[in-house]
Amino acid sequence: MLGSSQVNHIVVSTVNESLRKLLTPGPDPLDHIPPCRWFTPMKQLLRPVGMPKMEKVYLHNPSAEEISLISISATTAHFHASFFQNRIIPPGGNTSFDVVFLARVVGNVENTLFINTSHHGVFTYQVFGVGIPNPYRLRPFIGARVPVNSSFSPLINIHNPYSEPLQVVEMYSSGGDLHLELPTGQQGGTGKLWEIPPFETKGVMRASFSSRDVDNHTAFIRIKTNAPNEDQFIILPVEVEVTSAPGIYSSTEMLDFGTLRSQDRPKLLNLHLLNSGTKDVPITSVRTTPSNEAVTVEFKAVTLKAGESRYTKVASISFDASKARRSYQFSGKITVKAKEKSYSKLEIPYQAEVLDGYLGFDHTATLFHIRDSPVDPVDRPIFLTNAFGFAIRIHNVSLPEEAKTMFNAQNFSAPILIPAHESRYIFSLLFRPVRPSIHIDSNILLITNASKFHLPVRAYTGFLEPLVLPPSLKENILDFGVRSATDTSSIIFVVVNSNPIELEIKSWLVTGDSISMELLKTEKGNATVALNRLRELQNISASSHKTVILASGYYAAFRVTLVAKALEGLYDGAIHITTDYEILTIPVKALIAVGTLSSSPKHIVLPASFPGKVVHQSFSIQSSFTQKVRLQQIRSLTEDIRFYYKRLRNNKDELEPRRKSKVANIYFDASLQCGDHCYVGLPFVLKSESKPHGLALQEDIWDADVDLHQKLLRRWKELKERSGHKIEAVFEVNTDLQKNVQAKITAHLTWPSLVNSSQRIMFPLTNTNSSSEEQVILQNPADVLVYVQVLPLALLPNPSVFSGKLADRLPLGNLSNINIDTSTLEFQVHRNQTSLIKSSSGFVEGSTRPFVYNLLLLPGEIKAFNVRFTPTSNHSVSSLLIVRNNLTVIDTIILHGRGTTESLKVAGKPPGQGSSLRFKMTEALLKDCTE
Repeated sequence: MLGSSQVNHIVVSTVNESLRKLLTPGPDPLDHIPPCRWFTPMKQLLRPVGMPKMEKVYLHNPSAEEISLISISATTAHFHASFFQNRIIPPGGNTSFDVVFLARVVGNVENTLFINTSHHGVFTYQVFGVGIPNPYRLRPFIGARVPVNSSFSPLINIHNPYSEPLQVVEMYSSGGDLHLELPTGQQGGTGKLWEIPPFETKGVMRASFSSRDVDNHTAFIRIKTNAPNEDQFIILPVEVEVTSAPGIYSSTEMLDFGTLRSQDRPKLLNLHLLNSGTKDVPITSVRTTPSNEAVTVEFKAVTLKAGESRYTKVASISFDASKARRSYQFSGKITVKAKEKSYSKLEIPYQAEVLDGYLGFDHTATLFHIRDSPVDPVDRPIFLTNAFGFAIRIHNVSLPEEAKTMFNAQNFSAPILIPAHESRYIFSLLFRPVRPSIHIDSNILLITNASKFHLPVRAYTGFLEPLVLPPSLKENILDFGVRSATDTSSIIFVVVNSNPIELEIKSWLVTGDSISMELLKTEKGNATVALNRLRELQNISASSHKTVILASGYYAAFRVTLVAKALEGLYDGAIHITTDYEILTIPVKALIAVGTLSSSPKHIVLPASFPGKVVHQSFSIQSSFTQKVRLQQIRSLTEDIRFYYKRLRNNKDELEPRRKSKVANIYFDASLQCGDHCYVGLPFVLKSESKPHGLALQEDIWDADVDLHQKLLRRWKELKERSGHKIEAVFEVNTDLQKNVQAKITAHLTWPSLVNSSQRIMFPLTNTNSSSEEQVILQNPADVLVYVQVLPLALLPNPSVFSGKLADRLPLGNLSNINIDTSTLEFQVHRNQTSLIKSSSGFVEGSTRPFVYNLLLLPGEIKAFNVRFTPTSNHSVSSLLIVRNNLTVIDTIILHGRGTTESLKVAGKPPGQGSSLRFKMTEALLKDCTE
């Protein structure tokens, strides 16, 4: 069984072996060996984090005995020892071993190496080191904890601290489960991918660790650059704990915000989590521990799905360096809590390096006024004050292209060092204004050892930027267009201060009668902001201020109102806004027209309709204006979806002068409101189809006809009782010259009928041995197909009950005074059509069965058929002809007929055997006869 010292020795040796593969030969050994001492004293090592330093330690044996060395063990990850050069030290002899200091953190590190011998016990050796910040802002990737069969893939960001581009020339890992890949995921690339511009930070590689085995894994990444001291290289330890325990895991072991200056904008990092458990887990909170004003957490409750292989974004963490006033605010933990009780809370450390300070300068030195008259070039010295706690070196000064038209940076040839809290002259800024005058709002770029700084440089005219908002047709003229003489209209316009200074608007005046101008408000924003707030500005009340200070980046909104009364023809005016730099004049124009618009007709009465029948009528506008009027809007003022309008293709947007112009058709569709509960109209179900849910009329199944008919009639009666059969609406037309031109619309609902001929047929006296016929005309009043079956009353089940239920509901009035024969078949439909016709829907037209006749009526179609009366005896008979249909369910025709028997009597005697006729022939009767 191995002892603790042996275990430490094995572990350290394994780490050392993989580390030594990444190290080049060490530096020169120490130059002295003190006499009579076991060890060479170890000097304190000062090294950047992740940049190793190797020192050789010499051991001297001053005794007369031979010493056998077994192992070296340690309890720290910052120091790594090699094997002994010789394990046996003879009396008076020497040996050596290497110690590598690889700082993982910033600060002092002290530890003890234990040297185990065979017979002389354990000797200790003190080692000291100081970790300082890595100049490339790199850090070890330690403390990662991931579930098995997952991955850990941190991005390696390298900072270039030099004034020249930094090239990464080598990068490789110690192997195992750790490999390197490009951040873009590509297989290869050019050297530009690994070139880092001066004083910038760039992600050059991604370290990808695949967690296949449950264990603690350690690996190293070696990085070499073309830095001036070529013997320096970087070794980053990567330590990952792979576990099979279910829980919540983070994709990163640390939220590293990097190096920030106190004036930088907040930096945002996203937190991605993974649920390795077998059930979904809600995340209940994400917060900082301890509370930190500089850190903001944006989190919305989210549930992590079980079994997901990809990390899910849970929160966004931002660090505001301007709020980090104490060093304890530079680091902390993000604590994540889940609703699952068996999961422990997850803590992810965060850190940021904050450079407290700024580069101060005189803002007026970089602010230039462009005057109306030509001026000589202006040359101003630029001094910078270093408010940081360390020296700032200015390496380069450059201007963007848009600023070079008027500016030039002079007298800067070599880097300049500004000690902490001191000021230095850096360069001169030459300003040479050009025409036409334009605003310049740009930045001088300063390349320093503390990253980039932007020095604002601005040239301004002091002029306001006017913008006239819709409905004006032009942005630089208050154009009211054509206005009616009865109209009062307003236009909103804004003036924007894009200058880097505040401006005082001293007055605003108008030139011309019938116009007025008032200030509405001032607020931060540009022309786009003002345009987006047009509706708000149109409804705002006027301000009482007579002057206003307009800060840089603000706008002032004004309203100009034109009262066209007593005006006619072209109108010219102007408004004037006065500042210290200009009198801004904006023309006001309008064309005042005299006339009026009226709807024609003022009251539109639509034809009677019903659900399934859409009616419409044209809507026209009569104009008395002498010029064209532009149509802007047609709308219904009544919230009733049954009324709507349609413009025709040939309708113009302009109304002709002194004419009546059709602008639209007004429609009324009763079915848009009642849906499946209309008082007429049912689906028709063929014999080959299954009955759907709800009300429907079935072919050749007549049992439910009366109930269906009564249900629809009940809906119609309820509608009439609440006066719902008469509906009114108001439509309005708006034009550029006149608003609110209104027309009243009235629609009437009715109960439709298919019978377009008399609903009571009186047949002539008919001999029992013959027949008589009368024509019946059916017309489809709807805009949909109507299926019709015509049959005598006698074919219905319980015809007497049927006629009794209909007696009080038929449009012909009460049938109680008519003796309806419910069993007669003396009336039947007759049509000169011998063949059956099958429609595309499967409905068969014609006599499909005795005494039953089918018809299919297209929208508006008219069809006729004959009803034949064949009396069976000498009597009077009345009955009903039933017109089944899927519009009203039942239409009826009352039939009256009278049968008689033929008889001929001569001299009161009927014909028969034994009867004879005698004629008296006289000469007078024969006088016209010829031979």
